[in-house]
Amino acid sequence: MVNLLEILEKKLFEFPFDLFIKRSAQNLATKIDRKGYRGIVLGASGGVDSLVTTALCLKTMGKRDKWKVVALQMNDSRIKEEVYNAEMYRSLGADLMQTDITTEAIDMEKSLGMPPRWLTEFLMKLVLRWMPTRARRWVILAVISGKAPEWILIYYQLLILLHRLRIARLKGYANHHGLMIVICSNLTESSLGYFVEQGIDDPQMGDYAPLSALYKSQVIRVAQLMGLPENVIHQRPSPGFGGIYDEEIIGPYELADLVLVGLRLGYSDAEITKAINAHTCKSRKKNPFRRKEPYEIQYVRFIRQLATLNDQKRQSESREDKNF
Repeated sequence: MVNLLEILEKKLFEFPFDLFIKRSAQNLATKIDRKGYRGIVLGASGGVDSLVTTALCLKTMGKRDKWKVVALQMNDSRIKEEVYNAEMYRSLGADLMQTDITTEAIDMEKSLGMPPRWLTEFLMKLVLRWMPTRARRWVILAVISGKAPEWILIYYQLLILLHRLRIARLKGYANHHGLMIVICSNLTESSLGYFVEQGIDDPQMGDYAPLSALYKSQVIRVAQLMGLPENVIHQRPSPGFGGIYDEEIIGPYELADLVLVGLRLGYSDAEITKAINAHTCKSRKKNPFRRKEPYEIQYVRFIRQLATLNDQKRQSESREDKNF
């Protein structure tokens, strides 16, 4: 009998991570040489993705004193409960540049007639933490598809404004200093459409996205191989909205990745559901305080819907580009 969980875990973790690190460094060096850049700049959120990306870039720069790696951290002082790990970028050897974008963000929000940020964050936490699961997932799918009620989309636009402001700042800095823009997004995010289009995590907005071929679980494995601290590796991933976490929206990354691999291999929702519950049973033996109730098939269907919406959006954009 085929053990689907073993197949999915093998696809995720029997991956040539050492070779990936080596090739990423080579690709970065080739792109910089080809375009004549003076170095690299990336958006430094403080999460494991941007720190792994920084470490990969610095590995490329190790023997090239003329190149530099700039980690540009653009913070809004109104946003609390976020961990930025500024000291980590410095300890890795990056040039950390911190800038406050609060005033610019407030001016943009006022000019667009947007609601107060505190109210937006409060409503989002209410939806994610108190709304029934089925209703919450409906809201998430409706927002991503653009079919949510107008008043909900207005609040969503306020949340993503900072991501677009940051990419504008990043591009301006890169152009001024002759640097290549590196985007820190991973394959899980791009597969689910879990990023802001034309924002700081959109791979299309930069020159290279070294983690775009890795699922989040694989990024964690690379972080461990590169010796990043455990507190950084296990820090709760966040979209930068202030005390809101990725896994409140898309579920645990370790399960989302298994589901995505299962979908890519063509397995049914029922088969994948059985596999991820086998995975949670294994995890509970290591940590008895983890979630005890089984994941239902609706979770797998939710991930499938996110991935399908994202594929449809990409196909639509591709057709529009060809027509243009």
